[in-house]
Amino acid sequence: MAKAVKAAAKAVKSPHADAVRKAAKSPMLEIPEPKLNWMNNSRQWGVRVKPGKKGLTLGSLNVGIYGEIPMEWPDQTRNPRGAVGRKGMPPVGYMLRSKAEVWADSAADLYEEAIQRRWAPATDVPWHTVKPLSQELERAICQVSTELSQYANVEIEVISSWQHQMAYGYHEVKQYLATAGFDAARHYEVFRKRALINGGGLGLEGPGQVNRMILESRGGWTEAVVYLVLVRGLFAQTIVRYLEQYASNEAERFIYQNVLQDKARLLTYGVDHLKFAIAHGEDRKQVIATLLAIGDGLFIRDFNDPVLREALAIIFGGSIEGARRTGMDVYHDMMRSFMSTHLEYCRWLDVPRRVPERLAQYAPQA
Repeated sequence: MAKAVKAAAKAVKSPHADAVRKAAKSPMLEIPEPKLNWMNNSRQWGVRVKPGKKGLTLGSLNVGIYGEIPMEWPDQTRNPRGAVGRKGMPPVGYMLRSKAEVWADSAADLYEEAIQRRWAPATDVPWHTVKPLSQELERAICQVSTELSQYANVEIEVISSWQHQMAYGYHEVKQYLATAGFDAARHYEVFRKRALINGGGLGLEGPGQVNRMILESRGGWTEAVVYLVLVRGLFAQTIVRYLEQYASNEAERFIYQNVLQDKARLLTYGVDHLKFAIAHGEDRKQVIATLLAIGDGLFIRDFNDPVLREALAIIFGGSIEGARRTGMDVYHDMMRSFMSTHLEYCRWLDVPRRVPERLAQYAPQA
């Protein structure tokens, strides 16, 4: 019996052994002589970058030809700025190939700040400090969290839909916007978690007029920035700033503080970009003014919805009764702060602004 088993084992051919035998019978593979022509393809050999006080930052790489950022970027491939292009590469077809359409001088620094200040809602937020609240206050916080989460989702979609349309010659902007999209995803996550952690759950979907206005901005990235940053972004930042003052626990306070620093970066990029765009096209002032006038109508429609207003007033007042006493007054103060800051940025951009009557009540009196 043992002899039969050994004989059967020898009869089985190993696939590995077969491959070795076939390779031995095959002619040797022909390896071409290396030409190494690619080694001479460098536009500027010998350029060195040195880390500064903040390390080897993205901006510190802009030396020699690698710091040349042209106003127009004709290359429609994914060729990195400063690399030698390869002939015959099919075009990608970027929509945004002008520096004035995307640029902000602060983009590289904002990228560095974003990656150094990243935070994780799952582990960094002190969730254990969230304690039971009155039902009316918890419902209000959940409602506001629902709408802020919805705002963040719109930011994700808008940023990602335009980012891939930007030419690789302006990689600083593309890289910063990658972090801004991640920030928005984190905000979507953290506000959703706040709504769910204390037994309240998500509230009512917010009105979608401004969301649709932002998502359907087809005139270019600059138009999207006007709505995403100068209108909705600044409004959301103002809400979060006031929420920080009325946080119910350390978890909420941590969330609001960190969301504020993330939103401050997007606001800085947005206003910086609008300033650059205006500097390279005087007609853009009037274009932005027209966009704001169109956006006012839709913003007012959302503004007239009582849900967010009432929920914020309850938070500011600590209860429904508190909302009637002081909460609504704080809400009106918040709106005055928003309009004051919004108009201040418009003046800095030298954009003519006519505030509609519905919002004029919150505008600072001359």
